[in-house]
Amino acid sequence: MYFGHTFPIFFGFKGGKGVATSLGILLMSNWQIGLICLVFALALMILTRMVSLGSCAAAVLFPVLTLFINDNYTVLSDGKNGNVYFIYSVILAIIVLYNHRSNIKRIMNGTENRISLKK
Repeated sequence: MYFGHTFPIFFGFKGGKGVATSLGILLMSNWQIGLICLVFALALMILTRMVSLGSCAAAVLFPVLTLFINDNYTVLSDGKNGNVYFIYSVILAIIVLYNHRSNIKRIMNGTENRISLKK
């Protein structure tokens, strides 16, 4: 189901809503990590006015947080310090970063689109 949102057939397998779907999955599997990633992404988006930067940074933060937050109760945890959940988080982060590779190039070049916070 995740890949259908990330690579939608109706849009030529481009332009999906993978980050939003990832956030939904994350909030359901571990709401604490999900909430931290959401607040971090929103803060970064407000500070930089770049949605893609907030999305990519939150995707990188996700595996880092799984190393430090006890997630023995999560659906994807194998009960051994969350090894399966960590692997899942790394795969999800790689997919998000891969889908944002053109945005990352524009961020590095200083040409990434910025959102306007004014009405």
